[in-house]
Amino acid sequence: MANPKGFILDRFASPIDGAPCVAIMTTKSTNRKTGDMMQVWIMRDDVNPVEAVNEGDDFSICGNCPHRKNSFTQKRSCYVNVGQGPNAVWKAYKAGKYAEDFAWNDRHILKGRHIRWGAYGDPAIINPQIFNAINSLAAGHTGYTHQWKEKFAQVYKGDFMASVDNYLDKQLASAHGWRTFHVAPVGEIGQGVKCPATVENSMAQCITCRLCDGVKKDVWVEAHGAGKRHVGAMMTESTRERSHHV
Repeated sequence: MANPKGFILDRFASPIDGAPCVAIMTTKSTNRKTGDMMQVWIMRDDVNPVEAVNEGDDFSICGNCPHRKNSFTQKRSCYVNVGQGPNAVWKAYKAGKYAEDFAWNDRHILKGRHIRWGAYGDPAIINPQIFNAINSLAAGHTGYTHQWKEKFAQVYKGDFMASVDNYLDKQLASAHGWRTFHVAPVGEIGQGVKCPATVENSMAQCITCRLCDGVKKDVWVEAHGAGKRHVGAMMTESTRERSHHV
């Protein structure tokens, strides 16, 4: 492909449950909040992302994230609308629209660019050798993981933000050396610096802010997206479930 719209970075078995997954990097973005960053999407290779969410198969790419769809209440607090970006990327992938791999001759594409690791899916499940090879060619990156407690994710400490959903998890992640990104329920104040891109009248974008690189600051954001109204309830249910296993 002369000017590919994206690259298949890897096909791999999820370290969470062994299911087949794929990591795809798209080259253009119209996302107002992030700016024109390269976007990495992590999805099941064998299941459409909409179906994966409805059937619980997104566990392979999202693990224990409390924002996944609750099988009992059928509520989902994740900000990502899988019927839009993820579904479009998955369909393009299945239609052969993306280059099969990122080659050394493609390195110029990343010059001066920033990468958003995890436009959908948890980037900590990606092979770190692939992350390092690609990320080293870029000008900067952002990344977030809910898998920060897992052994396989520890290699990403200092690269990704630990996604936390309450004060106790924030303290635990910080004690273990992670920078944190806290999603607070609507109307509440989170832990750290408020995401500059969400401050009223701010012109900041992720591509210019660059706080969420796993090193600089702890950041928080008020719940947003289609599932924002469910965030408070999800956090309560998640805390209750953890207490039952203590």
